[in-house]
Amino acid sequence: MYQPRFKNEIPYYLGFLLKSVNSIYVNLLTNQSGGSRIRAVVLHTKDAALELRERILATAGKAVKKRLIAGTFHSLAYKQLQRPGSRPLDIASDGDRLGSLIRVMQEIGREGKAEDVIPTIEKIKTNFGEFDPQSEDGQLYAAYQDALARNGKIDFQDMLRLAVEGMENGTILPYPFTFLLVDEFQDTDPLQYRWIELHAKAGSIVTVVGDDDQSIYAFCEALGYRGMEAFIKQFDAKPVVLGSNYWCRSEILAAADRVIRNNVDRIAKVLRAEKGMGGRVTASRHADEYDEAVAAVETLAPLLAAKQSCAILARTNRILDPLEAVCRSHGVKYYRASGSSVLSRPEGALMCNLLEIVERVKETGLDSVLAHLGLRAEQLRELHANMGAELQQRGRADLVELGLPEDVATNYREFMKRLAEWRGLCDRKFYSLTLSGVSEWMLKYAKKEQAIRAIQSTYDVLSRLSGTFTERLLLCVRRTTTPHPAH
Repeated sequence: MYQPRFKNEIPYYLGFLLKSVNSIYVNLLTNQSGGSRIRAVVLHTKDAALELRERILATAGKAVKKRLIAGTFHSLAYKQLQRPGSRPLDIASDGDRLGSLIRVMQEIGREGKAEDVIPTIEKIKTNFGEFDPQSEDGQLYAAYQDALARNGKIDFQDMLRLAVEGMENGTILPYPFTFLLVDEFQDTDPLQYRWIELHAKAGSIVTVVGDDDQSIYAFCEALGYRGMEAFIKQFDAKPVVLGSNYWCRSEILAAADRVIRNNVDRIAKVLRAEKGMGGRVTASRHADEYDEAVAAVETLAPLLAAKQSCAILARTNRILDPLEAVCRSHGVKYYRASGSSVLSRPEGALMCNLLEIVERVKETGLDSVLAHLGLRAEQLRELHANMGAELQQRGRADLVELGLPEDVATNYREFMKRLAEWRGLCDRKFYSLTLSGVSEWMLKYAKKEQAIRAIQSTYDVLSRLSGTFTERLLLCVRRTTTPHPAH
């Protein structure tokens, strides 16, 4: 994007490829008229910043090293906050933050898990720390910030928020950058945009590089297309569209382009595949996600047998669960790049534990199952004190006398009755009926969507295998995952 302030001045650009970012910065650094001017490049991750810095220096030469600063928004903000001669800022770790939130939620009587409110805190900080003190979220945020302050800490999001606040009130100076380049601009949130804006107003010539078609972080407050349009209007910037694609063949790029053109809010562009022809795109429809997963694995089977590597992309981690189930049932080794395995989730592990109890592989261990039912720790201790290690069926009156509420006693009796029925079915090798019954019972007491998905996915994995439950579980825990080559 281009905002001319003086004649023949180097423009602001908006590009779409990292290769172009590298070229732009090499030109700026090697420009003989640049003198001792400082150039900065801002990226969204530490690894990306280090990689681009090394690529630029490899091309431009080590002589420009002192004139190049590469970092993330937060690393640059951290340096702005640090005062010469003062102690380093105490940044709260993830554990510190989680512990503070747990204590704060207990103090203000807010229910739920601390992990679930972290996005709420981050959203408020991304929007400059503005909140309604009368709202539930506002009270949580105020209490959390007070807890950090009492312990002399700030968290990761505070670094950028405080740097912006300091530049706005004059207590912190913007960096004296001559040229400032920001990569992946579509991922910029309001706070990061303001940091860029303040440097532009302080005299830095800003180049932002991004692809509005890759705007996938709106849930993190990323501005995407709106941010690009705002930058163009605010600085009278000139868009320079870079349409070359170096990653894929023209057939694949054309298919992707036909899809993305349905987006109303996007910058018009003509894309070109520099690799030329040679790709292939096919489409097929299936009755459900498991038929789709089977088709995917069977389609890739010849390639895998030929020792070729294959990749499957999905829009969400949940979509990968059926695929993992099919890989396990087909004995296909795989590496899951993100998201936890369906069988490693608490509800999945609990269901496997219950099946081992049903099959009498385990005679104890009902406590965690009954906790899923709703029994509290003190109630379980009372039951064990009366019955011993192995819990048994008892009359409702006896259970109430032991301290169980009537509804809990009813649920306990129902479970023990079902356990006996499942064991009878298992003894007669009716494994499918047993598995369906256990899954149905687990789902009855599952409250959260994530728990429901874990139970359903575990059922889907085990139902596609054969043999006893012990044999199926042994097959599942056998090493069917393989490390990524990079690891």
